[in-house]
Amino acid sequence: MQNFFWHNPTALLFGKDTVKDLAAHLKADNVKSVLLVYGGKGIFKSGAYAQVTEMLTQNKISFPEVNDVKPNPLINKVREGVARVKAGGIDAIMPIGGGSVFDTAKAIAAGSCYSGDVWDFFEKKASISKAMPIYGILTASASSSEVNNIAVVSNPDSELKTSITSPFIYPKVSVIDPSFQITLPEKQTIYGGVDIIAHILERVLDGDEGSDLIDEQGYALIRTMMRVIPDLLENPKDYDLRSEYAMAGAMAHNGFLSMGRETRGDFSSHRMGHSISLLFGAAHGASLSVIMPAWARYMSEDNPVPFARLGEAVFDIYDGSDEDKAADAIDALEDFFKDIKAPTTLRELGIKEDDIQKLADNASRGETFGVLGKLEPEDVLEIYRLAY
Repeated sequence: MQNFFWHNPTALLFGKDTVKDLAAHLKADNVKSVLLVYGGKGIFKSGAYAQVTEMLTQNKISFPEVNDVKPNPLINKVREGVARVKAGGIDAIMPIGGGSVFDTAKAIAAGSCYSGDVWDFFEKKASISKAMPIYGILTASASSSEVNNIAVVSNPDSELKTSITSPFIYPKVSVIDPSFQITLPEKQTIYGGVDIIAHILERVLDGDEGSDLIDEQGYALIRTMMRVIPDLLENPKDYDLRSEYAMAGAMAHNGFLSMGRETRGDFSSHRMGHSISLLFGAAHGASLSVIMPAWARYMSEDNPVPFARLGEAVFDIYDGSDEDKAADAIDALEDFFKDIKAPTTLRELGIKEDDIQKLADNASRGETFGVLGKLEPEDVLEIYRLAY
Protein backbone atom coordinates (compact mmCIF):
# COMPACT_ATOMS: atom_id res chain seq x y z
CA MET A 1 0.00 0.00 0.00
CA GLN A 2 1.34 3.39 -1.02
CA ASN A 3 1.60 6.44 1.24
CA PHE A 4 -1.49 8.60 0.87
CA PHE A 5 -3.36 11.64 2.08
CA TRP A 6 -7.13 11.49 2.00
CA HIS A 7 -9.51 14.14 3.24
CA ASN A 8 -13.13 14.45 2.25
CA PRO A 9 -14.61 17.62 3.79
CA THR A 10 -18.21 17.14 2.64
CA ALA A 11 -20.67 16.81 5.51
CA LEU A 12 -23.35 14.25 4.67
CA LEU A 13 -26.98 14.37 5.77
CA PHE A 14 -28.43 10.94 4.92
CA GLY A 15 -31.99 9.69 5.23
CA LYS A 16 -35.65 10.61 5.07
CA ASP A 17 -36.64 14.21 5.68
CA THR A 18 -33.06 15.41 6.12
CA VAL A 19 -33.56 18.47 3.92
CA LYS A 20 -34.83 20.35 6.97
CA ASP A 21 -31.51 19.63 8.75
CA LEU A 22 -29.70 21.63 6.10
CA ALA A 23 -31.17 24.84 7.56
CA ALA A 24 -28.87 24.72 10.58
CA HIS A 25 -25.80 24.60 8.35
CA LEU A 26 -27.01 27.50 6.22
CA LYS A 27 -27.78 29.54 9.32
CA ALA A 28 -24.37 28.80 10.85
CA ASP A 29 -22.70 30.02 7.67
CA ASN A 30 -24.93 33.14 7.48
CA VAL A 31 -26.28 32.21 4.05
CA LYS A 32 -29.03 34.64 3.00
CA SER A 33 -29.37 33.75 -0.68
CA VAL A 34 -28.65 30.66 -2.76
CA LEU A 35 -28.64 30.03 -6.48
CA LEU A 36 -30.86 26.99 -7.05
CA VAL A 37 -29.52 24.85 -9.89
CA TYR A 38 -31.63 22.01 -11.26
CA GLY A 39 -32.71 20.15 -14.37
CA GLY A 40 -36.28 19.32 -15.29
CA LYS A 41 -39.48 17.86 -13.91
CA GLY A 42 -38.01 15.09 -11.81
CA ILE A 43 -37.41 17.20 -8.71
CA PHE A 44 -41.04 18.32 -8.72
CA LYS A 45 -42.34 14.77 -9.07
CA SER A 46 -40.13 13.49 -6.23
CA GLY A 47 -41.10 16.33 -3.88
CA ALA A 48 -37.50 17.51 -3.55
CA TYR A 49 -38.16 20.99 -4.94
CA ALA A 50 -41.11 21.55 -2.61
CA GLN A 51 -39.16 20.45 0.47
CA VAL A 52 -36.11 22.53 -0.39
CA THR A 53 -37.98 25.73 -1.23
CA GLU A 54 -40.16 25.38 1.86
CA MET A 55 -37.05 25.07 4.02
CA LEU A 56 -35.48 28.10 2.36
CA THR A 57 -38.65 30.18 2.66
CA GLN A 58 -39.09 29.33 6.33
CA ASN A 59 -35.53 30.47 6.97
CA LYS A 60 -35.91 33.65 4.89
CA ILE A 61 -33.30 32.59 2.36
CA SER A 62 -33.91 33.82 -1.19
CA PHE A 63 -33.40 31.43 -4.09
CA PRO A 64 -33.03 32.72 -7.65
CA GLU A 65 -32.80 29.84 -10.12
CA VAL A 66 -30.87 28.42 -13.04
CA ASN A 67 -32.77 25.44 -14.43
CA ASP A 68 -33.00 23.13 -17.43
CA VAL A 69 -29.59 21.56 -16.82
CA LYS A 70 -29.27 18.66 -19.27
CA PRO A 71 -27.68 15.24 -18.84
CA ASN A 72 -24.08 15.49 -20.06
CA PRO A 73 -24.20 19.14 -18.89
CA LEU A 74 -23.10 21.95 -21.18
CA ILE A 75 -20.69 24.80 -20.57
CA ASN A 76 -23.26 27.39 -21.71
CA LYS A 77 -25.47 26.55 -18.73
CA VAL A 78 -22.46 26.98 -16.46
CA ARG A 79 -21.79 30.39 -17.99
CA GLU A 80 -25.41 31.36 -17.39
CA GLY A 81 -25.04 30.52 -13.72
CA VAL A 82 -21.75 32.35 -13.40
CA ALA A 83 -23.30 35.46 -14.91
CA ARG A 84 -26.18 35.29 -12.43
CA VAL A 85 -23.83 35.03 -9.46
CA LYS A 86 -21.63 37.85 -10.70
CA ALA A 87 -24.71 40.04 -10.98
CA GLY A 88 -24.69 40.01 -7.20
CA GLY A 89 -26.64 38.94 -4.16
CA ILE A 90 -25.73 35.23 -4.07
CA ASP A 91 -24.00 33.64 -1.06
CA ALA A 92 -23.94 29.99 -2.10
CA ILE A 93 -24.83 27.48 -4.82
CA MET A 94 -27.52 24.85 -4.18
CA PRO A 95 -27.87 22.03 -6.73
CA ILE A 96 -31.01 19.86 -6.57
CA GLY A 97 -30.54 16.85 -8.82
CA GLY A 98 -28.08 14.21 -9.90
CA GLY A 99 -24.50 14.30 -11.08
CA SER A 100 -25.07 16.61 -14.05
CA VAL A 101 -26.67 19.23 -11.81
CA PHE A 102 -23.98 18.91 -9.14
CA ASP A 103 -21.24 19.14 -11.78
CA THR A 104 -22.83 22.26 -13.22
CA ALA A 105 -23.10 23.78 -9.75
CA LYS A 106 -19.45 23.07 -9.00
CA ALA A 107 -18.33 24.71 -12.23
CA ILE A 108 -20.55 27.71 -11.46
CA ALA A 109 -19.06 27.89 -7.97
CA ALA A 110 -15.53 28.00 -9.37
CA GLY A 111 -16.27 30.24 -12.36
CA SER A 112 -18.01 32.80 -10.15
CA CYS A 113 -14.70 33.48 -8.39
CA TYR A 114 -12.69 33.88 -11.58
CA SER A 115 -12.34 36.89 -13.85
CA GLY A 116 -11.94 34.90 -17.07
CA ASP A 117 -14.08 32.32 -18.86
CA VAL A 118 -14.87 29.26 -16.73
CA TRP A 119 -13.93 26.95 -19.63
CA ASP A 120 -10.31 27.96 -18.99
CA PHE A 121 -10.35 25.57 -16.02
CA PHE A 122 -11.37 22.66 -18.23
CA GLU A 123 -8.69 23.44 -20.79
CA LYS A 124 -6.10 23.73 -17.98
CA LYS A 125 -5.39 27.35 -18.91
CA ALA A 126 -6.12 28.42 -15.33
CA SER A 127 -6.24 26.83 -11.89
CA ILE A 128 -9.09 27.07 -9.41
CA SER A 129 -8.03 29.05 -6.35
CA LYS A 130 -11.45 29.79 -4.84
CA ALA A 131 -15.09 28.76 -5.18
CA MET A 132 -18.51 29.62 -3.82
CA PRO A 133 -19.79 27.26 -1.09
CA ILE A 134 -22.06 24.45 -2.30
CA TYR A 135 -24.97 22.94 -0.36
CA GLY A 136 -26.54 20.17 -2.43
CA ILE A 137 -29.59 17.92 -2.46
CA LEU A 138 -29.09 14.67 -4.36
CA THR A 139 -32.04 13.20 -6.27
CA ALA A 140 -30.25 10.61 -8.46
CA SER A 141 -27.21 8.59 -7.38
CA ALA A 142 -24.55 7.74 -9.97
CA SER A 143 -21.47 9.95 -10.17
CA SER A 144 -20.67 10.56 -6.46
CA SER A 145 -20.52 14.25 -7.38
CA GLU A 146 -22.37 14.96 -4.13
CA VAL A 147 -19.28 13.88 -2.18
CA ASN A 148 -16.29 14.51 -4.44
CA ASN A 149 -14.22 17.31 -5.94
CA ILE A 150 -14.79 16.53 -9.62
CA ALA A 151 -17.03 18.14 -12.25
CA VAL A 152 -17.50 16.94 -15.84
CA VAL A 153 -18.88 19.33 -18.45
CA SER A 154 -19.25 19.20 -22.25
CA ASN A 155 -18.38 21.88 -24.78
CA PRO A 156 -19.92 21.03 -28.16
CA ASP A 157 -18.01 23.85 -29.85
CA SER A 158 -14.71 22.25 -28.84
CA GLU A 159 -16.07 18.70 -29.22
CA LEU A 160 -14.70 18.04 -25.74
CA LYS A 161 -16.22 16.48 -22.64
CA THR A 162 -13.75 16.77 -19.79
CA SER A 163 -13.38 17.44 -16.10
CA ILE A 164 -12.02 19.75 -13.46
CA THR A 165 -10.73 18.59 -10.08
CA SER A 166 -10.11 20.87 -7.15
CA PRO A 167 -10.33 20.76 -3.34
CA PHE A 168 -12.31 24.01 -3.57
CA ILE A 169 -15.33 22.37 -5.25
CA TYR A 170 -16.23 19.75 -2.68
CA PRO A 171 -19.80 20.42 -1.59
CA LYS A 172 -19.78 21.80 1.94
CA VAL A 173 -22.91 19.82 2.84
CA SER A 174 -24.85 17.27 0.80
CA VAL A 175 -28.27 15.82 1.52
CA ILE A 176 -28.97 12.26 0.36
CA ASP A 177 -32.62 11.41 0.95
CA PRO A 178 -33.16 8.07 -0.84
CA SER A 179 -36.92 8.67 -0.94
CA PHE A 180 -36.32 11.32 -3.63
CA GLN A 181 -35.09 8.52 -5.94
CA ILE A 182 -38.21 6.37 -5.71
CA THR A 183 -39.80 8.19 -8.67
CA LEU A 184 -36.79 7.86 -10.97
CA PRO A 185 -37.40 6.35 -14.42
CA GLU A 186 -36.23 2.76 -14.76
CA LYS A 187 -33.50 3.73 -17.24
CA GLN A 188 -32.01 6.15 -14.73
CA THR A 189 -31.80 3.43 -12.11
CA ILE A 190 -30.09 1.18 -14.65
CA TYR A 191 -27.62 3.71 -16.02
CA GLY A 192 -26.86 5.25 -12.65
CA GLY A 193 -26.09 1.77 -11.34
CA VAL A 194 -23.78 1.05 -14.26
CA ASP A 195 -21.91 4.29 -13.56
CA ILE A 196 -21.50 3.33 -9.89
CA ILE A 197 -20.15 -0.10 -10.83
CA ALA A 198 -17.81 1.48 -13.38
CA HIS A 199 -16.30 3.82 -10.79
CA ILE A 200 -15.47 0.81 -8.65
CA LEU A 201 -14.12 -1.29 -11.49
CA GLU A 202 -11.81 1.52 -12.51
CA ARG A 203 -10.06 1.06 -9.18
CA VAL A 204 -10.00 -2.72 -8.73
CA LEU A 205 -8.93 -3.26 -12.35
CA ASP A 206 -6.05 -0.78 -12.38
CA GLY A 207 -3.39 -3.46 -11.80
CA ASP A 208 -2.26 -2.12 -8.43
CA GLU A 209 -0.69 -5.02 -6.52
CA GLY A 210 -0.66 -3.41 -3.07
CA SER A 211 -4.30 -2.52 -2.47
CA ASP A 212 -5.93 -5.80 -1.45
CA LEU A 213 -7.71 -4.26 1.55
CA ILE A 214 -9.26 -1.49 -0.54
CA ASP A 215 -10.01 -3.85 -3.41
CA GLU A 216 -12.03 -6.04 -1.06
CA GLN A 217 -14.20 -3.03 -0.20
CA GLY A 218 -14.69 -2.44 -3.91
CA TYR A 219 -15.69 -6.03 -4.60
CA ALA A 220 -18.25 -5.84 -1.79
CA LEU A 221 -19.75 -2.69 -3.31
CA ILE A 222 -19.99 -4.35 -6.74
CA ARG A 223 -21.73 -7.39 -5.24
CA THR A 224 -24.15 -5.05 -3.48
CA MET A 225 -24.97 -3.16 -6.67
CA MET A 226 -25.44 -6.39 -8.63
CA ARG A 227 -27.96 -7.49 -6.02
CA VAL A 228 -29.70 -4.16 -5.57
CA ILE A 229 -30.20 -3.05 -9.18
CA PRO A 230 -32.32 -6.05 -10.27
CA ASP A 231 -34.28 -5.90 -7.02
CA LEU A 232 -35.00 -2.20 -7.56
CA LEU A 233 -36.24 -2.88 -11.07
CA GLU A 234 -38.76 -5.23 -9.48
CA ASN A 235 -39.48 -3.03 -6.45
CA PRO A 236 -38.64 0.60 -7.37
CA LYS A 237 -40.35 2.04 -4.27
CA ASP A 238 -38.34 -0.01 -1.76
CA TYR A 239 -36.71 2.59 0.50
CA ASP A 240 -34.10 0.23 1.96
CA LEU A 241 -32.92 -0.81 -1.50
CA ARG A 242 -32.75 2.84 -2.55
CA SER A 243 -30.68 3.55 0.56
CA GLU A 244 -28.13 0.84 -0.27
CA TYR A 245 -27.95 2.03 -3.86
CA ALA A 246 -27.45 5.65 -2.79
CA MET A 247 -24.81 4.86 -0.20
CA ALA A 248 -22.89 2.61 -2.59
CA GLY A 249 -23.03 5.45 -5.11
CA ALA A 250 -21.51 7.87 -2.62
CA MET A 251 -18.75 5.45 -1.62
CA ALA A 252 -17.80 4.44 -5.16
CA HIS A 253 -16.18 7.71 -6.22
CA ASN A 254 -15.57 9.80 -3.09
CA GLY A 255 -11.85 8.99 -3.02
CA PHE A 256 -12.08 6.14 -0.51
CA LEU A 257 -11.31 3.42 -3.06
CA SER A 258 -8.21 5.28 -4.25
CA MET A 259 -6.51 5.22 -0.85
CA GLY A 260 -3.12 3.51 -0.94
CA ARG A 261 -3.09 3.09 -4.72
CA GLU A 262 -0.26 4.24 -6.94
CA THR A 263 -2.80 6.24 -8.95
CA ARG A 264 -6.45 7.13 -8.34
CA GLY A 265 -7.46 4.37 -10.78
CA ASP A 266 -7.68 3.69 -14.50
CA PHE A 267 -10.40 5.84 -16.04
CA SER A 268 -9.78 4.92 -19.68
CA SER A 269 -13.31 3.57 -20.03
CA HIS A 270 -14.76 6.82 -18.74
CA ARG A 271 -12.67 8.80 -21.20
CA MET A 272 -13.86 6.68 -24.11
CA GLY A 273 -17.41 6.74 -22.81
CA HIS A 274 -17.34 10.53 -22.67
CA SER A 275 -16.71 10.65 -26.41
CA ILE A 276 -19.75 8.44 -27.03
CA SER A 277 -21.94 10.74 -24.92
CA LEU A 278 -20.55 13.94 -26.38
CA LEU A 279 -20.71 13.00 -30.05
CA PHE A 280 -23.84 10.84 -30.09
CA GLY A 281 -25.87 11.96 -27.07
CA ALA A 282 -25.86 8.56 -25.35
CA ALA A 283 -26.62 8.37 -21.65
CA HIS A 284 -23.40 8.27 -19.67
CA GLY A 285 -24.18 4.90 -18.07
CA ALA A 286 -25.10 3.43 -21.45
CA SER A 287 -21.72 4.47 -22.84
CA LEU A 288 -20.02 2.65 -19.97
CA SER A 289 -21.98 -0.60 -20.26
CA VAL A 290 -20.86 -0.65 -23.90
CA ILE A 291 -17.22 0.30 -23.52
CA MET A 292 -16.16 -1.41 -20.28
CA PRO A 293 -16.47 -5.03 -21.49
CA ALA A 294 -14.65 -4.13 -24.70
CA TRP A 295 -11.87 -2.34 -22.79
CA ALA A 296 -11.64 -5.28 -20.39
CA ARG A 297 -11.30 -7.85 -23.17
CA TYR A 298 -8.59 -5.82 -24.86
CA MET A 299 -6.63 -5.18 -21.67
CA SER A 300 -6.95 -8.70 -20.26
CA GLU A 301 -4.91 -10.17 -23.09
CA ASP A 302 -1.72 -8.81 -21.47
CA ASN A 303 -3.07 -8.23 -17.94
CA PRO A 304 -5.37 -11.11 -16.94
CA VAL A 305 -4.75 -11.06 -13.16
CA PRO A 306 -7.01 -8.17 -12.05
CA PHE A 307 -9.86 -9.56 -14.16
CA ALA A 308 -9.30 -13.06 -12.77
CA ARG A 309 -9.45 -11.64 -9.25
CA LEU A 310 -12.71 -9.90 -10.14
CA GLY A 311 -14.04 -13.25 -11.32
CA GLU A 312 -13.17 -14.92 -8.04
CA ALA A 313 -14.39 -12.14 -5.75
CA VAL A 314 -17.61 -11.15 -7.52
CA PHE A 315 -18.68 -14.02 -9.78
CA ASP A 316 -17.34 -17.09 -7.88
CA ILE A 317 -15.19 -18.12 -10.83
CA TYR A 318 -12.30 -20.29 -9.62
CA ASP A 319 -11.62 -22.86 -12.34
CA GLY A 320 -8.93 -22.57 -14.97
CA SER A 321 -5.96 -20.31 -15.59
CA ASP A 322 -5.92 -16.58 -14.92
CA GLU A 323 -6.67 -16.09 -18.61
CA ASP A 324 -9.67 -18.41 -18.40
CA LYS A 325 -11.02 -16.78 -15.25
CA ALA A 326 -10.52 -13.31 -16.74
CA ALA A 327 -12.45 -14.21 -19.89
CA ASP A 328 -15.29 -15.76 -17.86
CA ALA A 329 -15.44 -12.73 -15.54
CA ILE A 330 -15.74 -10.29 -18.43
CA ASP A 331 -18.47 -12.43 -19.99
CA ALA A 332 -20.30 -12.47 -16.64
CA LEU A 333 -20.06 -8.69 -16.32
CA GLU A 334 -21.41 -8.20 -19.84
CA ASP A 335 -24.20 -10.71 -19.14
CA PHE A 336 -25.18 -8.72 -16.05
CA PHE A 337 -25.43 -5.53 -18.10
CA LYS A 338 -27.63 -7.38 -20.60
CA ASP A 339 -29.79 -8.77 -17.80
CA ILE A 340 -30.57 -5.28 -16.50
CA LYS A 341 -31.33 -4.07 -20.05
CA ALA A 342 -28.21 -1.94 -20.48
CA PRO A 343 -26.72 -1.81 -23.99
CA THR A 344 -23.45 -3.63 -24.65
CA THR A 345 -22.69 -2.64 -28.27
CA LEU A 346 -22.26 0.61 -30.12
CA ARG A 347 -24.86 -0.61 -32.61
CA GLU A 348 -27.51 -0.51 -29.87
CA LEU A 349 -26.73 3.19 -29.42
CA GLY A 350 -27.35 3.85 -33.11
CA ILE A 351 -23.67 4.37 -33.86
CA LYS A 352 -22.49 3.23 -37.27
CA GLU A 353 -19.27 1.43 -38.07
CA ASP A 354 -18.15 4.45 -40.09
CA ASP A 355 -18.33 6.54 -36.88
CA ILE A 356 -15.73 4.49 -35.00
CA GLN A 357 -12.73 6.43 -36.28
CA LYS A 358 -14.36 9.71 -35.21
CA LEU A 359 -14.90 8.30 -31.73
CA ALA A 360 -11.31 7.12 -31.49
CA ASP A 361 -9.92 10.46 -32.64
CA ASN A 362 -12.05 12.35 -30.11
CA ALA A 363 -11.11 10.08 -27.21
CA SER A 364 -7.38 9.81 -27.90
CA ARG A 365 -6.77 13.38 -29.14
CA GLY A 366 -3.32 12.18 -30.19
CA GLU A 367 -2.43 11.34 -26.58
CA THR A 368 -1.46 8.19 -24.73
CA PHE A 369 -3.49 7.40 -21.61
CA GLY A 370 -4.31 4.58 -19.22
CA VAL A 371 -2.94 2.99 -16.06
CA LEU A 372 -3.35 -0.78 -16.41
CA GLY A 373 -1.77 -0.34 -19.81
CA LYS A 374 -0.92 2.68 -21.92
CA LEU A 375 -3.34 3.14 -24.78
CA GLU A 376 -2.05 4.58 -28.04
CA PRO A 377 -4.57 5.97 -30.55
CA GLU A 378 -4.54 2.66 -32.44
CA ASP A 379 -5.41 0.81 -29.21
CA VAL A 380 -8.35 3.10 -28.62
CA LEU A 381 -9.59 2.47 -32.16
CA GLU A 382 -9.40 -1.29 -31.62
CA ILE A 383 -11.38 -1.08 -28.36
CA TYR A 384 -14.17 0.81 -30.10
CA ARG A 385 -14.15 -1.84 -32.82
CA LEU A 386 -14.52 -4.54 -30.15
CA ALA A 387 -17.46 -2.59 -28.74
CA TYR A 388 -19.23 -2.48 -32.07
